[in-house]
This record gives sequence, C-alpha cells and structure tokens, in this order.
Amino acid sequence: MNLREHTALVRSLIVVLLATVGLSGCSLLSFVEDRTPPPEPTENGIRFYYKAPAARQVNVAGEFNNWVGTSDGRLDPNIDPMSDPDGDGIWEITLPLPPGRYQYKYLVDQVDWQEDPGNPETTDDGFGGKNSILVVPSGVDYAYDEAYVSYSLGTSSRLNVQREHVFELEGYPDASAVYVTGSFADWSPQAHPMVKGEDDVWRATLRLPDGKHLYKLVVDGTWIADPGNPATEDDGYGGENSVIEIER
Repeated sequence: MNLREHTALVRSLIVVLLATVGLSGCSLLSFVEDRTPPPEPTENGIRFYYKAPAARQVNVAGEFNNWVGTSDGRLDPNIDPMSDPDGDGIWEITLPLPPGRYQYKYLVDQVDWQEDPGNPETTDDGFGGKNSILVVPSGVDYAYDEAYVSYSLGTSSRLNVQREHVFELEGYPDASAVYVTGSFADWSPQAHPMVKGEDDVWRATLRLPDGKHLYKLVVDGTWIADPGNPATEDDGYGGENSVIEIER
C-alpha cells in the first residue's frame, strides 16, 4: 500500500466513524490529512514522509547520519535532503539503512526540529522534546549502505565506517614483490602485499575508513608514488606521496 492509498483508507474509516457516532468531521479529517505514515520498508530502502507544504527544505536527521552533521560539527544541509517532486507538500526520501534501531527527527528549513507526527514511538531527546524511534528489521530485502551505521540509543559518536578500495600497479611485470603502505598502515614497508594477475597488473584490495589517506607502493624495496594516480603531496623528503579520498 502506498502513501496515498494509506491516507485514502484512513479517511474512509474516519468518515464511517463520523457517520456512526455523529462526531464533528471537519477537525478530525484535518487531523488525518496532516499525518503521514511512519517510515516503511521498500525495495530500495526505508522511505520517510513528512508533510510541510510551506517548507523550503526538509532533511531527515538521525543517528544514522550523525544528525546531519550536528553531533560533532556544523549542520550540513546537503545530507539526506528530502524532496517534494509533485508539489503536494509531502516530502519524501528513501534511505538504504542497515538493520538497527535509530532515533530521528525532521529538520525543516535548517532551523525547526520536529518529531515524526505519524510515528507514535518516541523517546526523550534530552532537550525537552521527543525523538522518533525507527526499528529496521533484520530481514530487509534491499542492499543497505554501510555508510549508514547502527547506533545504540542515546549514543552520538559515529562508528568507523570502512570501504573497499582496490590499489593497482601497471608496468611492472618483472617485479618480484610489491606492497602498498601508507598513513593507514603506519608506513610499514610490507604492510599489504599486492598480487600480480594474469594481466601482469598488481592489485591489493583494502578496507579503509572515510577520509584522506597518503600512500606509496614499494616495488622490490623501492618506494614510489602510484604512477596511475595523479593526486600527490610532498612527502617531506624530496619525493611525493599519492593521495586518495575515501568518501560516502
């Protein structure tokens, strides 16, 4: 059932209730129209809804995205902005969240923090208000994004998310041993051995945390910058380190 089918069904039930008990319909129907369903699983992730017809921007903020950057830095309005493509005042976004339990709110126009009016599950936010609670079940069918990490309720520090990066070196088919090392390995010269494939390309796949990393390749004992990577920095010894940025 999609959002509009859900709203139509609820409205129909309210109309039947009003006809049965004789309640005043205007205020109650308005109450129903102002509410959207709580987050729900879809084939692509968890879909969030928030009704704010007058808003210029709405973000979903929670433990899964570091409260749009505010937990340990400045607010970043580019994190998980919602959209209202049909202009009906209902903002939506789908996030591929991993299974877990999360606190969240909606941030309207970068200043107004609101709990989810369609979700009765809440907890104290520590500032006199409420955070909404979302539980993503373990059996979700979509491929979730590791960038969104699970937190225990009440925590605010982000876990160290790591992603795979493949280092490659071409042009050294006769080398005996090749290693990749860098700031992520305390510059140990034999930290991560590379393996030569049938195409004579040396490769190593590493899991690295988000952020900037300096590295070099060690070919038969000789330290070199990565010839396939134009991004470099002065290494302080008259040479260059290669640079990679791991980001979401």
